[in-house]
Amino acid sequence: MTNVLSNINIKKTRVSELLKKMSEMTTQLNEDVKTNFLNLTPEQLFWKPNDKSWSIAQCLAHLNAYYSFYIPVFKERIKNTRFRTPGEYFVSSPLGTASVLAVKLGKVKNVKRRLKAAKDYNPLVNASLKTENAVQDFIAYQDEMLKIIAESRFINIRKAKCTLAITSIIKLRLGDAFQVVVYHNERHIEQAKNVLKSKGFPA
Repeated sequence: MTNVLSNINIKKTRVSELLKKMSEMTTQLNEDVKTNFLNLTPEQLFWKPNDKSWSIAQCLAHLNAYYSFYIPVFKERIKNTRFRTPGEYFVSSPLGTASVLAVKLGKVKNVKRRLKAAKDYNPLVNASLKTENAVQDFIAYQDEMLKIIAESRFINIRKAKCTLAITSIIKLRLGDAFQVVVYHNERHIEQAKNVLKSKGFPA
């Protein structure tokens, strides 16, 4: 892991540009979900190409489970961080950059590497993940995320840090955590859209 991190190219980005991109991506993903999934029938939402695949509802339930952790954490950090002076530039940490690259799609929105979902967030393992109203819940979480991104302009998103959903030991810079969440959302929305194209999808 140390060798991997040492080879990562760390880039400096204007905070305003980073937050604008995160906001635009979140808005676009919201529109994608509304356009593609909001009017689907329960049969379509819960249909799976095979037993090892996720349905559209399960893809969104997976994302909603992460949001149920991150939304309160982001709000708490923005409210209580002592780093109240915004920075002009954001620089990812090596770990943050690696985390973003791990979930980010390729240039043509292909999955560059497969990731194994943590058990608590895997709908094939954790049957308690809420799949009912998954589309509506995701849209509501996205609206919350847009507010959080806007509010984060007034703090230092490089110095403020938050814990990860999968471990409380590691902390990421808030700007890195935003990117992980947004790119992770993009990854699984693309996965859900691919279900629509699968052979046998209910008409």
